[in-house]
Amino acid sequence: MVKSIRGEGQTVKSEDQPHASNPFKDVPKCGAYSRRTGKLCQQPAMKNGRCRLHGGKSTGPPKGNSNALKHGFYTKDAIAHRRHVRQLLKDSQELFDGV
Repeated sequence: MVKSIRGEGQTVKSEDQPHASNPFKDVPKCGAYSRRTGKLCQQPAMKNGRCRLHGGKSTGPPKGNSNALKHGFYTKDAIAHRRHVRQLLKDSQELFDGV
């Protein structure tokens, strides 16, 4: 194949020019099927095995990510604290009912 180089009158064969290697060549592919073409998706896959477009389950925020915490109402500590308070209230109610 012969390409012309813009601005010059000469032509250079494309086989003579160095090509950059494709970094995605050996990466696992997504593999989701396209409805229109019926072919496999060729995007590189994430940890969950699908590409960013076909996602599957969300990987979610990393463990210990303080940016994902909005209010802390559903943290393990807050739930345990509410259970403890509920149990104290129940025990105190039983104590007063017994008197």
